[in-house]
Amino acid sequence: MNRRLRLVVAVLLTAVFVGGGSSAAWALWSASGTTASSVTIGKVSASIAGTSALTTTFSSTVTSVTKPITLTNSGSIAGTATTTVSVVSGSSTALAQAVTVVAWPVATTAACTTNTAVGSGSVTGTWASLPSMTSKVAAGASAIWCTRSTPKSSAPASATANVNVNLTVASGSWTSGVVQGGFYLNTSAAEAALTCNDHSGNYVDVTWDAAGRPKETWYAAYVGTTPVGQKAQDYSAFITIAPSDIPTSAGTSGTLTVTVKVLDSAGSPTSTVAGSGPVTLFTQNNGAAIRCGA
Repeated sequence: MNRRLRLVVAVLLTAVFVGGGSSAAWALWSASGTTASSVTIGKVSASIAGTSALTTTFSSTVTSVTKPITLTNSGSIAGTATTTVSVVSGSSTALAQAVTVVAWPVATTAACTTNTAVGSGSVTGTWASLPSMTSKVAAGASAIWCTRSTPKSSAPASATANVNVNLTVASGSWTSGVVQGGFYLNTSAAEAALTCNDHSGNYVDVTWDAAGRPKETWYAAYVGTTPVGQKAQDYSAFITIAPSDIPTSAGTSGTLTVTVKVLDSAGSPTSTVAGSGPVTLFTQNNGAAIRCGA
């Protein structure tokens, strides 16, 4: 059978199969169709860790907390991590507004300690309103931010703020869902106020209510964790504080909180606070001075 004859036979067979509706004809027709496929080019996703460690109760003995937060791009393409903060309804917005926050990027969580100096790229605000901790993050990688929280003297006593850090990761028009990491900020009950007497800027005397304690009880005054002035028993019931007693780290001007604590038998401070109150450093006659109050 020559080539032309074979071609005629093939055409006739096709006509017979199609006209008869045979399955062979259907197979021949469908085999010539096209196929489609899809490829997933990537996704953005986010996760956050470390926020629960920020939970703390501020008091005269706990005046600051420094902890890291880890922002992770858990997707398969690089993106930019951004954050916002929010206060959970029903908790104390006033307390969140009264806690100052400074945050800055660090290389590792171990690099975020109480003694770590604030680094470059920092943002500052409060836990009610903090600028974004923005980082460019590769797929599967993390950015670590060190946060330092310090309550202002205006922080309300016996209050609780439930704060969320909200994270998204975006790449172009693609944005992950919002993930949250929450924590609680608390303040202890109000402490007894010190009575303070001025002495022309040269020094102040602070006194406290020692009712219910033996006369032999020893006390010491502190600015943060640093003792200021001399220890005293209730027989004298006051401690004198001069500008030279204030630690240089506190600066030479501004308002500080003085806290008087009960000492144990070894002369170390206990958690019992006899009283606290503000004093202010300033300059007069070209010299350092101190006064009671803010």
